[in-house]
Amino acid sequence: MRNTKEYKDWVKEVKERDGERCVLCGADQHLEAHHVFSFKNCVSLRLDPDNGIVLCKWCHKKYHAFYNLENTSPHTLLKFFKAFRF
Repeated sequence: MRNTKEYKDWVKEVKERDGERCVLCGADQHLEAHHVFSFKNCVSLRLDPDNGIVLCKWCHKKYHAFYNLENTSPHTLLKFFKAFRF
């Protein structure tokens, strides 16, 4: 799924919308699109740009270290932002 044109278009759209910057730390390199609602558990939202935000690879890795892949949700994302906002 992540190698499809549709998925790559989703990533591009999310990055452009968020100004090509990590929404947490402001980094402008090594950017990744993160699903607000779990990629695994919310199949219908996988390609919805409103279900994505841009994180740099370090913030993204840190988020998933705290909340793993299954606990991706707006609630855990907000908790993470409150704890780690720079």
